[in-house]
Order: sequence, then structure tokens, then C-alpha cells
Amino acid sequence: MNRLKRKFLQFCLLATSVFWASCSALRPHERVFVNDPEMQMGQDATDNFSNYVQSIREGATPVGNTKGSGGCGCN
Repeated sequence: MNRLKRKFLQFCLLATSVFWASCSALRPHERVFVNDPEMQMGQDATDNFSNYVQSIREGATPVGNTKGSGGCGCN
């Protein structure tokens, strides 16, 4: 039982050290990159492809998409 407690404490120490090592402050010149459009949450290429596949499967055009496609998959 003592060995198990020691292993658990070692794991907690390792997890805590990894957690604290991952936290860092940004320098002023690095803050510019946080506001890039790529860093913002929103519709990206994966969502666009998912909407495209759904429009093919359902034979409908999702909201905000100008292209309509048939249900057969041919455009």
C-alpha cells in the first residue's frame, strides 16, 4: 500500500509540473498573433466541408451557402 501511495504522489507531482510548465505569459510582440483571424473560433475549412457533404446527402443548401447541389453527389 505504501508503494501505491508513493507512485500516486509521483504521478501527481509530474502532472502538476507539466501543468505549470504549460502556462506562460505572452510578450507584447506575441499578442499580435492571438488576434489573427486564424485564431478566432468560427467557421473553418472543416465546417465548410461538413456543410458541403450534408448538402449533398440531403439535396439541400445549408444556410449561408450559395451553391446548391443534387442528392446524387454530382455537381
